[in-house]
Amino acid sequence: MNITTKKIISLNAASILIVGLFFFTASSASMFAQSVAVIAHKSSSAQTLEADKILDIYTLNTRNWADGSKITVFEVKGDSPIKSRFYASLNTAFTEMQKLWLKKQFSGKGLPPIAVNSEQELLEKVANTPGAIAYVNAESVNKNVKVLATIK
Repeated sequence: MNITTKKIISLNAASILIVGLFFFTASSASMFAQSVAVIAHKSSSAQTLEADKILDIYTLNTRNWADGSKITVFEVKGDSPIKSRFYASLNTAFTEMQKLWLKKQFSGKGLPPIAVNSEQELLEKVANTPGAIAYVNAESVNKNVKVLATIK
């Protein structure tokens, strides 16, 4: 391999690295720029929710809406930027919530959120389950659910 060939290979590797970093940075910026919508079934008596009330619901400390109807909590399985953003907005981590849910489950004080496979399934479950609450990418919200809060 001569010096010219080595320079071309080095330049190509550097170009690939720069392009890769550009796309990673662009996609990361868009991931973190996504707003999270806290959604509920359209019949929910709640009109808006503050972060402390959302935390009470997700920590299973509040199990009924103000009108007495049962709250059913949903979320999507697995990790996602939306999930991380949602729990960060509540000043906690998903892993901490999982520990709390297990403790509540074993003591008979509540069940963890019902986990579904996709955001689309989540929207369908919330739309079809009176008392349901969940969080989704704000861009995914449709007319079949009610938005109670938006986290930017």
